[in-house]
Amino acid sequence: MSNKEHGATEAGPAFVQHNKSDRLPARAVTSHTDHRLCYVVDGSLRMVHGSTIEVKPGSVMVVPAGAPHQPLGGTSIESWVVGFCPSCYRLDEGQLLMSPFRKVRLGALPIVPIPKSRRSRVLRVCRDLQEECERGDPESSELIRSLLLIYLGEVHRAMRGDAIANAPGSLVSDALEFIQKYCLSAISLKDVAANVHRTPAHVATTVKKFTGHSVGEWIRSGRVAEAAARLVHTEDSLDEIASHVGWQDKTHFIRQFRKTHGTTPAAWRRQHRAKHAEDQRR
Repeated sequence: MSNKEHGATEAGPAFVQHNKSDRLPARAVTSHTDHRLCYVVDGSLRMVHGSTIEVKPGSVMVVPAGAPHQPLGGTSIESWVVGFCPSCYRLDEGQLLMSPFRKVRLGALPIVPIPKSRRSRVLRVCRDLQEECERGDPESSELIRSLLLIYLGEVHRAMRGDAIANAPGSLVSDALEFIQKYCLSAISLKDVAANVHRTPAHVATTVKKFTGHSVGEWIRSGRVAEAAARLVHTEDSLDEIASHVGWQDKTHFIRQFRKTHGTTPAAWRRQHRAKHAEDQRR
């Protein structure tokens, strides 16, 4: 029995992971602060994602940021997982091509069967995204955004039906959309609550319950993802980056960055630039 994971290729606020596994065991319930698309090339995968579902070959599973989900097991699986920070690529769930995430958050089926005639296209985009993430060139961020839009367009066109549930997820979706748009500004729980016309206590409780993360953690996630991209692709100082992402105190910025990545911003910059230089020499 083999279990091979090709590893995640990261480019600041985006990553691509190509996995092959003879057997995937059941795992604990989890959620992520990025948006994810999982394209299943082969095999079968059972998940709890709103309800118990089966992801079949040729399907994309749409996982909005913060959506709790649980793998129940699978066999002979080959998949491509693409994760990204929406705000880092000027995207949010209010945009047309991002609508699958919003629909799933509000109750739509998270499984999108891709037409057979388009599956090679989706696979090629996943590979192109992996290659661009590996390159890490100054222009890579814009090229990754372009490839994400192509991928999102395929999912948007393949998604059938607009059935959504009238659930608290609508409040969560509105709150996260506001955070995605304005997390680099000096916003707080009070600002988020005012935007969705609810009390701060109600928003705090609902967002935490339905995503597993607090409003503050969502704001931090967006800021840190943007900071990671600027560390790799700009010459900005730590003070300039901290200010750009909404933190005036560099010490606080370093502390929040370390919480997410387990290392300091300066070490992150050195590590990723060294990797990029090594790739360029190959």
